[in-house]
Amino acid sequence: MIQYSLRQEFSIKGRGIHSGITCEVLVKPGLSNKGYTLVRQDLRDQPSMTLNPALVSETDRCTTLSDGSATVHTAEHLLSALFGLGILDAEIHCSAAELPILDGSAKPWVEAILQAGLEEVGPMKGFALQSTIRVEDPKTGAWAEAIPAAMPQYQVHLSHDPEAVGPNSFRFTYGESYSQKIAPARTFTLASHLLPLINRGLLQGAEEGSGVVVLDRQLSSDERQALEAFTKHPIAPNETLGALPLTPFKMPSEPAAHKMLDLLGDLALIGRPVAAEIRIFKPGHRINTLLAQVIMDQIKSVNPVPFFDPNADALMDAIKIMSILPHRPPFLLVDRILHLSQTDVWGSKAVTMNEPFFAGHFPGAPIMPGVLQLEAMAQVGGILALSTVEDPENYLTYFLKMDEVKFKSKVGPGDTLYFHLSLEQPIRRGIVVMRGQAFVGQKLVTEGVLTAMITKDK
Repeated sequence: MIQYSLRQEFSIKGRGIHSGITCEVLVKPGLSNKGYTLVRQDLRDQPSMTLNPALVSETDRCTTLSDGSATVHTAEHLLSALFGLGILDAEIHCSAAELPILDGSAKPWVEAILQAGLEEVGPMKGFALQSTIRVEDPKTGAWAEAIPAAMPQYQVHLSHDPEAVGPNSFRFTYGESYSQKIAPARTFTLASHLLPLINRGLLQGAEEGSGVVVLDRQLSSDERQALEAFTKHPIAPNETLGALPLTPFKMPSEPAAHKMLDLLGDLALIGRPVAAEIRIFKPGHRINTLLAQVIMDQIKSVNPVPFFDPNADALMDAIKIMSILPHRPPFLLVDRILHLSQTDVWGSKAVTMNEPFFAGHFPGAPIMPGVLQLEAMAQVGGILALSTVEDPENYLTYFLKMDEVKFKSKVGPGDTLYFHLSLEQPIRRGIVVMRGQAFVGQKLVTEGVLTAMITKDK
């Protein structure tokens, strides 16, 4: 997975769905590793806040963020679009307290982002959970849990009647096509929930096409008349349950997909994806942000690590690797290459009890020597280095030095080592400097900076 930044700024103008006030939003490229910042341009001194789950002050029908000097409502659709497209740093300037609802989805935001352009930052890094988290909302019966996993995965399950909303479950793995699977899903409101909102004077900015109205039960005559007055469309006395004809569903599982959209927007407050399987029953802004707050508490002292997918098909197997590297068993210490780009590489090594070094290191307490972990890392790095020449079989890589080496945990039989190496600087005169990390699961076990020289094999 790749992290991106905005190539240039973009702006969008529209009305807030609850206030009806027009708001212009200007989104600028953010400073590296500074996360998302929100600026209220309409207020004196233009107060700015760096977003995090602790800023959530209210979750009624939207996520409200406040730091005491400024408040912003309904930023979750924009945050979802940025987060879903792999953009983790951005400056968001708004001219009012409520961001525009647009068509009720993240699609207009995604289109504006893609038109502004994306620039590759490097491998996506995220947070690894230390233990399973579960939160519950006794008032609604909603619950959410985050279970440590290799990749960020999400599952939502709605409690609504499938006859009204359609399929009420939705799954998403971070890195899939957010633009196609989630962005087009519009916000929806059940008719039984809509009428109280109308009576409260909310939805002042609601316009035809800015969401889906779902008939979840048969209405009384007075309710039907009130809904007709709001929508400005006639509603049949025995209308079929589901999306009203004036706002038909535009994609399969649209309500469940929109709940996923909101979830990603709320979890974006954490600042990075989390290596976890996240499951939510009765998703909503309250339970979403409660989970985000508890996750944030756990990862405060955790450094982000690159993501890898252990289930991905191998880009190279051992036979292909041996056509590039000169190493042979028992000194070939890489089994698979999982990913290779111009700047980074992922490889893996399955450590078994049959490794010859376990015979003497140590009898009765088998531990993979740290120097061999570094050698395996170096071999994966050699694939990256040799990928820069047209005929790698005619070149060799000689490692010149290793710096900042740390061994953080033991590696033994049954472990699978995943190695990630990325260029620290452009290759010059055949000198390659790479930062290497070795993981077992999401646990960092070895790291160091490797310097090598690419030379022609005589």
